[in-house]
Amino acid sequence: MINSNDTIVEFEVIVPGMLNTVIDTFNRVSITNHYLYDSAGYPEVPVISFLVAIPECDSVYLYALLQDSTILNDFNIYPVPELISDTTSEGYVSLTEKFSYNNTVYETNALFPGVLVETINKGAIREQNCIRVLIYPVQFNPVTKVVNAYSKIKVFLTFENPSGSVNENVGLFNDIVSNSLINYNSNGLNASVSCGAGLADSGSVYWVTELPNQRIDTARDYLIITHQNFYNDTNARIEIEKLAWHRAVFNGFDVAIVKMNDIQTQISGLFDDVKIWNLINNTYDSGYANHTFDGKLAYLNLFGDVFFDNNSYCVPTHPYNNPLGNDSYFSKLSPNDTDSYPDIMLGHCSVDDTEQVQNVIFFIFNDLNLIIV
Repeated sequence: MINSNDTIVEFEVIVPGMLNTVIDTFNRVSITNHYLYDSAGYPEVPVISFLVAIPECDSVYLYALLQDSTILNDFNIYPVPELISDTTSEGYVSLTEKFSYNNTVYETNALFPGVLVETINKGAIREQNCIRVLIYPVQFNPVTKVVNAYSKIKVFLTFENPSGSVNENVGLFNDIVSNSLINYNSNGLNASVSCGAGLADSGSVYWVTELPNQRIDTARDYLIITHQNFYNDTNARIEIEKLAWHRAVFNGFDVAIVKMNDIQTQISGLFDDVKIWNLINNTYDSGYANHTFDGKLAYLNLFGDVFFDNNSYCVPTHPYNNPLGNDSYFSKLSPNDTDSYPDIMLGHCSVDDTEQVQNVIFFIFNDLNLIIV
């Protein structure tokens, strides 16, 4: 990092070298700790990826300055293999590589990928705006078998109509964001220890049954969503409350627990997954989080499987009608569909009866005890 402020971010990328493995007539290359181009049949060139903190702005402008490079002759980059499912005799499913070759790409007399640096996925993690910068330091001509390998690149980002700071308060997520964004300065704040220790108001636990404003309007740092069956079953309810009280006592969090039937009857939305998202989003934006250091909901636990054994919905994921859906839908609270970054930490305890509830809590507490001791 050379410079990072509210008007410009400037950093230098140095690539000390790459690994090369010869496979038949191809060279399979990689750069340690970085990605590879992943479209089957295309040249499998290395991709360097950085997530960068930026201020709130209308647009981001990118400029790259090449500072050092090497030309490699008689080099033939291996094509990205196709991944196919393979079932073993024991019934296990694994992914295996199948050779895939795009004739059109490999017969084109031009550098691939052709783009040296680009930005994608502008969005935000809580209040921190960010953008991903992709760098393609290996440019390959499949016809001439020549590689241009760039070993030193300076990258500049400037902003249209910037406002606010390049580093914003993200509360308990400070340490996570500082380890994810190359230019976010950490103050060491995190929830890996008892963050509520020493606070005048310690944590609490309560079941929320009234949602008149489409949100939880009382103190809550941590939200548990579960099914009413687990509330009606005393043994299951005791286990869930045991977990909630641990978060209240050890972390100092205010923990709110909401039942699915209250969400279904009081929160707007076409499907249950949309209703859950609306509740989370409305609650996140309304404040009342006293121990997260930015006033916003920090944690969500979906406590219940997607279906019960009788195939009725328990705590659905997204999409609503797909049991293999994606829970990350609930963690991305921006109304902008292009924002792919999470705003809260999310967990899902996949249980569908009281015995499973007891088992998962038992194992959670055993792991916690190992950590605490």
